[in-house]
Amino acid sequence: MDTNVEENETKKTEDELAENTSSSQLKGHIGLLPVMIFLAATVATAVIVELFPHASQFFNWRRKYATEDQQQVPPPTYAIFGRSPTEEHLVHVVDVLDRFGYQRVGVNESWDLLWAHDYPFRSLPNLKNLDQNQVVNHFPGCGYLTNKVDLCTTQLPFLPRAFRLPAEREEFLEYAKDNPDVLFVQKHNEHRHIRIRTPSEIAFGSNDSFVQEFVQRPFLVDGHKFDIGVYVAITSINPLRAYIYTGDVLFRYCPVKYYPFDPENVDKYIVGDDYLPTWEVPSLRKYYNRFEGSMRTVFEAYVRDQGKDPSGIWPQVEHIIRTTLAAKEKDIVETLSYYRTHNFFELMRFDLFIDEDLKVSLMEANMSPNLSSAHFKLNSLLYEQVIYSVFNLVGIRPLKSTAGAYLSKSLEMLTADKNLATELNKCVAYDCDKSCNKDECDLCLPCLSGSQYQILQRAHQEHLHRVDMKRLFPPPITNLKKYNLLEETLNMTKKNAWMTRWFYNKCQFDINWCN
Repeated sequence: MDTNVEENETKKTEDELAENTSSSQLKGHIGLLPVMIFLAATVATAVIVELFPHASQFFNWRRKYATEDQQQVPPPTYAIFGRSPTEEHLVHVVDVLDRFGYQRVGVNESWDLLWAHDYPFRSLPNLKNLDQNQVVNHFPGCGYLTNKVDLCTTQLPFLPRAFRLPAEREEFLEYAKDNPDVLFVQKHNEHRHIRIRTPSEIAFGSNDSFVQEFVQRPFLVDGHKFDIGVYVAITSINPLRAYIYTGDVLFRYCPVKYYPFDPENVDKYIVGDDYLPTWEVPSLRKYYNRFEGSMRTVFEAYVRDQGKDPSGIWPQVEHIIRTTLAAKEKDIVETLSYYRTHNFFELMRFDLFIDEDLKVSLMEANMSPNLSSAHFKLNSLLYEQVIYSVFNLVGIRPLKSTAGAYLSKSLEMLTADKNLATELNKCVAYDCDKSCNKDECDLCLPCLSGSQYQILQRAHQEHLHRVDMKRLFPPPITNLKKYNLLEETLNMTKKNAWMTRWFYNKCQFDINWCN
């Protein structure tokens, strides 16, 4: 405002000022009414959403522009959050999203997908109140799974014995004394400077570290030790839903042969960035290069060449991951309780190793696993197929599939009430359409809350769009005739048992729902 205008304003008479003041006060009082109406409408809408499962037929949750008659729909958007100055590690993520028709925007703009390479929840507090159409590729609290100290010191039978330092120093020394032939490695959360150490070499004053028993009899391929990376997607917590990628497994071989063993040469037993890829291992080349096998299938062929059966490996892998997720779910649920919406998913990689008896052990779980093919170009297809499968699973699909009509009326063509309804005999027997005050009614459609209805809706959508993802939790039903629902759900949380029961009911009428 310039000076002349300011002077003119100050020359107003007292009557004018009084009149303006009175008018402003009157406007302020009148303005309270629409505010109160808006707040009341907001609360009423929230109640309707929770109590009435079919409210989505009257309110369009998906997109404000998702109408049937609209000809042009703005493309869905994504943003990337990360602290790295370069994005080489995100090339394949960006490429798949671009091919899907997604448009990139800034983190502080309006986005549909936030892809965070680093843990975003401390830097972006607004993630506690996501819009209905927004989704983030991490769960708050996922560190309970990916923090190496926390995970490896958890008492699980498939984890080599580990001790947190410095808190468990005395327990470690006692264990080392009772097991003089055992070797140990000291590890940190950063997963750096790992090597075998004697008890006298352990740095007991190092925080955020732990010492772990070293497995000395690994299964070798052409003399090389290796680890395997298995990709896992978590789509829901409480109830837990998780899937394992079955298209392939990442095999990484140590560049130097294991024997003669030398603890000073870490390239013999630690997999680094410059690992030996499958296509350079002599005995695997013929399967990989000549007959187009995957990393998993060529390894299985090698195992059979050694007179062993590899079929028992993968049930172990699934059991290990399933048990680990269930063990940490309670901690993640607690963290999630501070978030209004739970529009999250998690893509992780579990790293495991195999001993000479084909027994599988867990090493660690990785948040934001490396999806860069900068070191090995031939890995690009694996990474893109993993990303493609996970995106489809969680509802991030090519633009033609996310158009407005698809998100509104066409959604019901895929997932209608009849696709979610189960236990019809029980619902009728207990008159669950008249009263829901019985446990037997908790899967009957008239008794579902809005959030419960949405959980089943998403579970159904995930099943239809799994691509190469196999359900890991609720556990697959491998033999329906021998399956005992009560035994299987005995130690589950109430919500996990409820979710498992729904999948079991679907499996009874369609074997495709068994796994």
